[in-house]
Amino acid sequence: MPLTALLLAALARPVPIQVDYAAFRGLQMKVGGVTVIEGSGFQYYEKGWKKGYFSSAWKPVNVYPHGNGAFTVIANSDDGQVGCRQTITPTESGFKVTADFNWHNASPAKIEYTIGRLWAPYFDQGELMLDGVPANRLDTAISAGATFEQRLYGSAKSAVFRAPAAKVTVKSNVPLSVMDARNYSIDWADGKELFWLGFTDQDVTSQQGAHFEYEVSVEPEPWADHSAETVTLPLEPLDRAQGPEAVDLPILPNPKQMTKLSGSTRIDGGLEFQLPKGLESEADWFDRFLSGRWAWERSGPPTRVEIRIQPGVAKENGYRLQIDSTGAVLTGQSLEGLRYGIRTLAQLVRAQSGHMELPWVDIVDYPSAQWRGVHLFVGPQAVSFQGKLADRILAPFKLNKVVLQCERTVWDALPGIETNITMKKSDLGKLAENYRALGFEPIPLVQSLGHMEWFFANQKNTSLAVNPKIPYTLDVRKAEARDRISQVWDEVTDVVNPQVGHFGLDEIDMRGIDDPDLTNRLWEKGLPLLQGIARKHGFTPMVWSDMLLAEGEAVDACHAPSLAAAKARRSALERGTYVADWHYRDNPQPAVFDKSLELWNSLGMKPVAATWFRPGNIRGFVLSAIKNRAGILQTTWAGYSSDEANMVREFDQFSAMVMMADYAWSGRQEMPDKLGYDPDVVFQRLYFGERQTVRTRPGLALAGERPGLTQIGPYWLRTFAPRQLYGVTSPAAAGAPHEIQLPVGREAEEAVVALDCLATLDAMAPAGQLVFEFTDGTKTTEVLWYGADVRSVTDKRATLSCPRTGSVSAVAVQLHGKTLKSLTVVATNPAGGLRLHGVTLL
Repeated sequence: MPLTALLLAALARPVPIQVDYAAFRGLQMKVGGVTVIEGSGFQYYEKGWKKGYFSSAWKPVNVYPHGNGAFTVIANSDDGQVGCRQTITPTESGFKVTADFNWHNASPAKIEYTIGRLWAPYFDQGELMLDGVPANRLDTAISAGATFEQRLYGSAKSAVFRAPAAKVTVKSNVPLSVMDARNYSIDWADGKELFWLGFTDQDVTSQQGAHFEYEVSVEPEPWADHSAETVTLPLEPLDRAQGPEAVDLPILPNPKQMTKLSGSTRIDGGLEFQLPKGLESEADWFDRFLSGRWAWERSGPPTRVEIRIQPGVAKENGYRLQIDSTGAVLTGQSLEGLRYGIRTLAQLVRAQSGHMELPWVDIVDYPSAQWRGVHLFVGPQAVSFQGKLADRILAPFKLNKVVLQCERTVWDALPGIETNITMKKSDLGKLAENYRALGFEPIPLVQSLGHMEWFFANQKNTSLAVNPKIPYTLDVRKAEARDRISQVWDEVTDVVNPQVGHFGLDEIDMRGIDDPDLTNRLWEKGLPLLQGIARKHGFTPMVWSDMLLAEGEAVDACHAPSLAAAKARRSALERGTYVADWHYRDNPQPAVFDKSLELWNSLGMKPVAATWFRPGNIRGFVLSAIKNRAGILQTTWAGYSSDEANMVREFDQFSAMVMMADYAWSGRQEMPDKLGYDPDVVFQRLYFGERQTVRTRPGLALAGERPGLTQIGPYWLRTFAPRQLYGVTSPAAAGAPHEIQLPVGREAEEAVVALDCLATLDAMAPAGQLVFEFTDGTKTTEVLWYGADVRSVTDKRATLSCPRTGSVSAVAVQLHGKTLKSLTVVATNPAGGLRLHGVTLL
């Protein structure tokens, strides 16, 4: 649990400084509400980074407060080899730290001690002095691909950052290193703008520990009284204020053969087709998909699409779609081929010159991989969230499997383990039913040996853990443990009725066990139990791969302690078992991933290449899977509850489904940056995008200095020179007002506000507010969330809930025909530096 340990606010300084410490994240420091240090940590490792022994990023620490506002952080490893003690003490202008690291092992080790991951935008418009000597400029980030050593600014006992909002000084007893972590391909820096401070490659032995002392002092610039500013801008009419987006979405996955013909067919009256038995639900999906994309009032007779099945029309589960002056014909190689053709047909519908139409095309298409799935968790909101996700993303992109990690469900066999993210059993059944209606095979995943935190939730059943003090692994040597997990699977199969069931089995000894022989014995006892459960219920088992692979047998994620142990564990697998072979190396070359897939095929298993969100990983592993006749599973690790909030926080993991589906179906060879589309934008438009109007709508625009007509998604605005609001990252923003009020005095159904900001914030951090005041005395306030509504000038990703062109997003707010007296843009987050670019009224 996070511990807010001290509030340092010197009486002479109006800017507060706050320090706290939380397990996994480490130390955090805020200055005036802005997170300047976002975390810290340490790790023990073998010289040359050959092996990791301990990391505070994946092992909890204990935080103990003292009466004087100080606190002590203690960390010990499960095996007793690691002992660490840090004491953080407040000072008048910051804090000081003493840290001792001990190592109880005959072999020497190394320590990397991160004392701070600094938010770079706070500092990069200033300068850095190392022992009084100026370092390289901070405003230019090191390029991607540079090594740690190439990223170093240098080492010194004194590092002084002179930033627009504060002077920050760090002094230490031994030289510390300062490194530019922007564009650095490491987990903690991915997608962030950070500087790294710390000590690396420090020696520690059983005879000689490592001792560090450092002090951080902050001299903030006093807050100025930035009053609100009123800006009166003229209203100008716009003949075209809203309409269809300028750029059509690509047809995805990319068809194998698509001939674009000259011409189109108007379909203002909609489309009608007669589907064969087994595809009745596709008509409902087709209507939902089009209704979600287009504000379409049908007029005139519908256009008929001829539907038929012809086995030789394309390869397995393919289709041919022909649209020309004579009509539209969809021919499937199978029922599934017809399903996929319907989903391409839905993507082809577009608006043109005030009418709905289908372009003339001749498409022959089929999947390169037959097994194409996603891995998702469940939760209280999973039915509604995944219903929308399946309708708008998974189904149109022709995926056909979904692995539902569903152990956090209310099980009769395990009373008392429920938490606020537990799903009702009836909802799990509904979720599986919904997926089947869309042509997906639902595959339940219940961790059944390791990663058993769900089983021991609320301190229940801990006597059935291998290590009750660290309840993580189920002790399948105990009859009661075997009975309980069997009963859970009885309930799972009752509800889901699966053809395949996933038992997990990854990282089974990651916590609470430090005996490879014990892990082997648990495997020998547990695997026959689980395979017996699968036989009893008539489904094929699936397992993760890592505990079955030894070092060198795959590109990464090889967690068997030796080749002999890996072979022994594999020998217990029944032929035909699905092996979800997870490897997350960000390498676009397929050959890198061939080795493990070839191994599973040689053993008679059914390999499934489990990818993550990294583009290179997706291309390389998917193309290897196609070559090796394997399935493909896009994994998500975005919290244990499946809901829209977690999706927004980990958006990259979900937008990656677009790219994976494209490569898996099409087998296309282009590199990820040459695909011709941005997966973030495609996902945003389909999932979050408003229904597009078929005809253009007029409106009014506020016109400022240097106005230009700009289209952002479906909206047009008279964008002007940006109006800066308060922020701490640049001298100009530091002198800007906290609020800008725009008098309006007009009736409107909708307001569209064009915005960006100077600095990248955490996902879903509040960036500001829009306050709408009406002539009837009422007000409406809309919070602007970073990543959903606005992004920084350096953050090129799509905004999730609204369209974006360049750096500017268009935030649309419904006003319901009321008379708008004024609009006020408020910079509630001093870190952001919000900017206003234009306003359109509809």
